[in-house]
Amino acid sequence: MKRLITLLLSLTLALGLLTVPAGAVSTQEAQDSAQLLYNMELFKGIGDNPDGTPNFDLNNSLTRDQAVTMLVRLLGKENEALAKNYSSPFTDLQGWAKPYVGYAYRMGLTNGISDTQFGAKSTATVAQYLTFILRALGYQDGVDFSWQRPWELTDYLGVTHGEYNAGTIQFLRGDAAFLSASALYAPLKGTNQTLLIYLANQGALGGDTVVVWNYGHLDIKENFASFLFYPVKGSPASFKSFHLDKVTVNTLGCSTLQLNTTEEVSKYLASIGEDASGFGYVEITYNQQAAIDAATDFLNDPNTGEVHPIVTYTFQYTAVENNGNTISGTLFYPVYF
Repeated sequence: MKRLITLLLSLTLALGLLTVPAGAVSTQEAQDSAQLLYNMELFKGIGDNPDGTPNFDLNNSLTRDQAVTMLVRLLGKENEALAKNYSSPFTDLQGWAKPYVGYAYRMGLTNGISDTQFGAKSTATVAQYLTFILRALGYQDGVDFSWQRPWELTDYLGVTHGEYNAGTIQFLRGDAAFLSASALYAPLKGTNQTLLIYLANQGALGGDTVVVWNYGHLDIKENFASFLFYPVKGSPASFKSFHLDKVTVNTLGCSTLQLNTTEEVSKYLASIGEDASGFGYVEITYNQQAAIDAATDFLNDPNTGEVHPIVTYTFQYTAVENNGNTISGTLFYPVYF
């Protein structure tokens, strides 16, 4: 099997799909992000609304101890933090915060504002939260990025898209939820493994409505691309059928050949010399130059200064779970040229 150069994921819920936008976070984007993480048991609210739905309190700021708590939950480590009750040298922590800050401090995810003060009730900033996220992904401040300007690396990794910078003054719980959800798509340092894949492999994802799709290209060449689809091992939901309803390339139409059972996929791939298997497979024939010309998103490479047009393959699909539930959603696979 050819090595999958890039692995991207889609998180699909029974209620819909979260996409990562290019603009500043909106109320709906913050709500979708919080709901997504909540359904995966990686985020909590502050209580319930009158209708019984969780109150995420997205329009308020958060303190440093609350920000670290969000980070620990995002990593699926809340139970470990509470059980082991790691210590820290900070004397300004309330009892509820000590396990979370202790875990993050022990794992090198956070520091204090002095040897004994964490600054627990100081308002968290976007630079601080992005630094937490980058450390969780294995990146080192002072080596891979500057903690004063972490958005330079998160923009490059796709966690952010230019919406946060040194001029960002207001940083709310909604921003933290949005950034946490976006971070799931980012690769761990030095690997093709995203944070989401890591969490799935660790069994850290909860809930039974979350579907983690893994998909990557087998081949991309001029005017042609092929993709393999399969749910990630450890994903709570399982499926008996999968079908692509529509495929576009930078919103342009294309011709497709698709296979929708594991038997068909394995047999066909073996016939073309691919040692691979999956739940679904598609071959796409399209006008690559027209797709490049239609690009509206671009990647700025901080190492070379080059600007690359991004071609996004978009897959609208319908899948039926083993329990009979039908889920529809959209998967995105961006490639830069």
